[in-house]
Amino acid sequence: MTRWQSIATILKVVTAMFSILICAQPVCLYARMQNAAAHRNNWGVVVSTSMYWYNYRHTTNALVFYHTLKRLGVPDSNILLLLAEDHACNPHNAEQAALYTTPSLSHSVYDDEVEVDYRGPEVTAEIFVKLMTGRLADDIPHNKRLNSGPDSNVFVYMTGHGGVDFLKFRDTNVISGTELGNMFYTMYEQKRYKQVFFMLDTCHAESMLAQIHSPNILSIGSSAWDEDSYAVTSSRKLGVMLVDDFTGNAMKFLSQITAMSKATVADLFTFIRNSRLRSHPVMLTSKFPRKPRQVLLTEFLASTPSIFPLSPAILSTLPIASIEDAGTKQSTTVDKQTPVLLACPPRLRPQRHIMMCATACTQPPQCSVDMEVERAAMGGEDSGRL
Repeated sequence: MTRWQSIATILKVVTAMFSILICAQPVCLYARMQNAAAHRNNWGVVVSTSMYWYNYRHTTNALVFYHTLKRLGVPDSNILLLLAEDHACNPHNAEQAALYTTPSLSHSVYDDEVEVDYRGPEVTAEIFVKLMTGRLADDIPHNKRLNSGPDSNVFVYMTGHGGVDFLKFRDTNVISGTELGNMFYTMYEQKRYKQVFFMLDTCHAESMLAQIHSPNILSIGSSAWDEDSYAVTSSRKLGVMLVDDFTGNAMKFLSQITAMSKATVADLFTFIRNSRLRSHPVMLTSKFPRKPRQVLLTEFLASTPSIFPLSPAILSTLPIASIEDAGTKQSTTVDKQTPVLLACPPRLRPQRHIMMCATACTQPPQCSVDMEVERAAMGGEDSGRL
């Protein structure tokens, strides 16, 4: 080894030791948290395209996946929910401000925590394509946009009535398979995703999926090219079908997984296929670089933050030590040894998400423990939606 090689080796060792010392400081600890957050940029777009009371099941289909995303940690700020009909407050609904997926009507999938971003006449094929491709009008607020990027995993679920090579929106317009494929290709060109997991519950779903040719997209459809999809349960009291066969069986599987689950896309698809549906679900993988058994569902459906304990030095500088809930007037104190922050009151969500029923959305905002608020407390940009 020459003299200069020895000096270079020594410099590398000194640099590494210096980096370790620096990263032992709270500032570097916080930077690591920010870097970890950069790899959790998951987005969900959940769409029900059907209007009219008898299409009740399409709204509940969408809410099944909406709640799955929320339960597994994806914040509402990263979920876009589009419902073409307000079934919860439809005059035909004997259970106002509630929607159910089981005949017992025991657990509503609609509550005052559901945030609807686009509703009714706002849900059109044109608006959907503009939302996905980032071409919405300038006056559309930030919280109604898909703000994904090249590091984003995007989950897209759509349900409604379709035929060979088309999906209807509110019985007034359609999106064709070619338009759907072009939409995803535009997203790819604009670097609006890293990976996409697309699920489609409609008749003749395969005919739509076959038109998607963009890289890094894994897709599952509820039916083969020449098949219809079917509903599975009904309610005598409500007089409608409650959920579709494909989504209902997916719900059984997804309800069992957690944010740390090792279940894969292949596991989900196998479970659905083995559930004896009257249609034959299909999965198209040719544009995805990995096999479905290597793709965790949580890569798309969950957000699993990496939490590091904060040092006493950071905890002593936090501006909030005791806060009062604006709704219940109950005081909550932060334990100086607990590496969390309390965020209260949370931003009041705009009226856009409130189903206008007498019994809906009447609760005051609550204080909540929020790990992600640290970025705001440290002077960074708040990642939540306004």
